[in-house]
Amino acid sequence: MNKTAEIVNRWVEFESRHPEATIHDFYRYELIKEREGKKSFTFLGGVIPPKADQILVKILDRIIKIHRVYNQNLLRNIGIGGMDEFLYLNNVQHLENLRKIDIINTNFNELSSGLLIIERLIKKGLLVEMPDPNDKRSKLMELTDLGKEKLNACYCALNKLNEVIFNHLEEDELSLCIQILKPIETKFSSLCILDKKLDFEEVYNRELNS
Repeated sequence: MNKTAEIVNRWVEFESRHPEATIHDFYRYELIKEREGKKSFTFLGGVIPPKADQILVKILDRIIKIHRVYNQNLLRNIGIGGMDEFLYLNNVQHLENLRKIDIINTNFNELSSGLLIIERLIKKGLLVEMPDPNDKRSKLMELTDLGKEKLNACYCALNKLNEVIFNHLEEDELSLCIQILKPIETKFSSLCILDKKLDFEEVYNRELNS
């Protein structure tokens, strides 16, 4: 195949998969694919799965667990019980007019588990319930001054941790990872709560046969 035609075909394929990507994203993707394709790798966590999607899930899962090993101590020193508590405080800070159920659904928690997390944050004096002006039966969650102070401390600690974990990656490489994975997060964030009520075969058939 003509080299120009091959490049154009690769760009068309890349753009179809990542419509928001720029030509610079494509350049980075091609360079990283070429570089990483020459490397072999092993997992300290056991055998390498046979399929690329399985390898990706394993890598993401292990990175999250590695991050958790570090962040648990960091957050505990601040007085935060873990990432769930941090994420709940962060949601209330950045999303408006959140009820308890809104916070729980945003974080994909079970209702009972989510209510326990919120109750802990209220008892610590980090969250407070306020009347909902649009619904007298409902309460909205707000951060207390102490909650804002603790959240800012979490940001500082977690920023340092992220610098440690990802310091060997260039900003372009991180941006490319986000560009590739963000559509998956966006799509299934809106689906997974509803999909919990379905038999997984229904989900499988919808996604692969539509």
